[in-house]
Amino acid sequence: MSFRIPHDDLWALEDRVQTALRTADDRALDVLGYGEVTLVLKLTTTQGAYACKRLPVFPTPQRYERYENTLADYLAKLDRAGINAAPTQLWQRRLSGGRIVAYCVQQALPADRLCSRLLHTEPQSWATDFFKRFLDHVDRAVSPSFGLDAQAANWIDLDGELTYVDVTTPLLRDAHGREQLDVPLFLTSLPWILRDAVRLTMSKSIFDKFYSTRGALLDFLGNLHKERLERLIPPFLDLANARLSTPITAHEVASYYRDDARMWELIQRLRKADRFWHRSVLRRTYPFLLPPDIDR
Repeated sequence: MSFRIPHDDLWALEDRVQTALRTADDRALDVLGYGEVTLVLKLTTTQGAYACKRLPVFPTPQRYERYENTLADYLAKLDRAGINAAPTQLWQRRLSGGRIVAYCVQQALPADRLCSRLLHTEPQSWATDFFKRFLDHVDRAVSPSFGLDAQAANWIDLDGELTYVDVTTPLLRDAHGREQLDVPLFLTSLPWILRDAVRLTMSKSIFDKFYSTRGALLDFLGNLHKERLERLIPPFLDLANARLSTPITAHEVASYYRDDARMWELIQRLRKADRFWHRSVLRRTYPFLLPPDIDR
């Protein structure tokens, strides 16, 4: 299902983002959420409301086209795998020097139907039913060449149907196990001195989990700690392990979460230091809007 992109409103939104970057003040933006790499903004127009995820700036049109093709391929494969993805379109704006800023645009869906929120508000019977449906989705979709970032915050339950909303990072690998995503582009929010080191030593471990059922489930269960939903881990483990040849333990879930939280906390500290360096020493605009401190 397609929809009409509100081009003029998106131009105005990007102007507000540029102002927020220059002034280090994002109060004029309606922030729906901060991802580890990208930012999701709400855009309210006369045509309706939209969720707009701002992508890292593409240095050349060729790299934008590569991303556009990879995203289209991923959306098509989600559909073939029986995953109902939220309709998504790309909007772009050319900047100076041939650079391109782009947004993944979706029509806004009801935030109170996010599964990460419903797990707090609905009874155990709903949580059990959701997790069984979730397991079916992950089981039939994930493969060594096709991944899902399947944490609860990436799903919405609409009339009993799960909709996958976070398609911004297309998780596709070729026959040699290489990411089709432009990984260096998505690492540009790291201080430049760390980018190659992270790409060479950490990117495989960051992405590997998404390409196996066990890894996707471990990541989902680990994120329940961040969501303060630890009470759901034991019953969900029972359901998950009934499908796995190598069971996941509660200790493994807790250890995975601690390691993941430590890694992202370190990355956020380094980003803040890089922002200080840009603004206070170099007297330059820092090109990213960072999230507030996250209680992990």
